[in-house]
Amino acid sequence: MRDTFGDKALREKMLNDPLMKGQWEKTPTVHALDPVDHLIAKVGIGIVDTVERYYRRYTEKPNEANARAYCLWRLRLHRRLRNDRALLEEIDEARNLGLFDSTPGKLCWDCEF
Repeated sequence: MRDTFGDKALREKMLNDPLMKGQWEKTPTVHALDPVDHLIAKVGIGIVDTVERYYRRYTEKPNEANARAYCLWRLRLHRRLRNDRALLEEIDEARNLGLFDSTPGKLCWDCEF
């Protein structure tokens, strides 16, 4: 909204009238996110949701194509975080990502990035 909204009388009324005062002032928004949400937002919500979705798809219908697609996205998440074990474990606890599930394929914990 423009600072020059209305004429001078309206601007003075907005500043002095208790019913209109503060109606157009900018107030900071406070987000109520827990630490895990901040962590996931820092990593990237899109990649975390994608890994979770592919793991769910693999657990519903375990076949080679789903396992390969899930392992690829799991590897991308590991590479994104540079294989930081503490962060990956926190995200795995918060969401069902299956980072410790070895049935779809080789785990990424031993890879060097």
